[in-house]
Amino acid sequence: MYLYENPNPEKLTTVSDKLKWYRYQNGLLQSQVAKAIGVNRTTYSHYEENALESYPLDKLSKAAELFGIDVTALLDEYNLFLYHGQGAQIKRLRKSMKLTQSKFAKCLNTPLGTLKKWEQNRVSIQKKTFKKLSELSIAPLDV
Repeated sequence: MYLYENPNPEKLTTVSDKLKWYRYQNGLLQSQVAKAIGVNRTTYSHYEENALESYPLDKLSKAAELFGIDVTALLDEYNLFLYHGQGAQIKRLRKSMKLTQSKFAKCLNTPLGTLKKWEQNRVSIQKKTFKKLSELSIAPLDV
């Protein structure tokens, strides 16, 4: 199995693989981690099955505390982007491209109202749109 062969968690790219790796390294069962972070085992197993795009930060923070690591060690690029505040990053990218909200929304093929909500951190950007945003970005996003 990939996780057993990979002694370096920094090479893991998904939240689910990182959760599994740290759980194995700490000799814990899914049920033990689930109890510690305040979810049932089935919910936690979904975290490890890569079934989610974004993960509840409060639960990941508790898992990180249990594993003795910083929460950012558990996050993938997308979840790091959300963690660092998507709104300011999206706005900074748009302004660096010298685009209005309206033109930037068209560039991303998204409604103007949605873009405004992203910039205000009222709605999380979807992972597929984040990837498109990453491709547009000249400067790296805060991930």
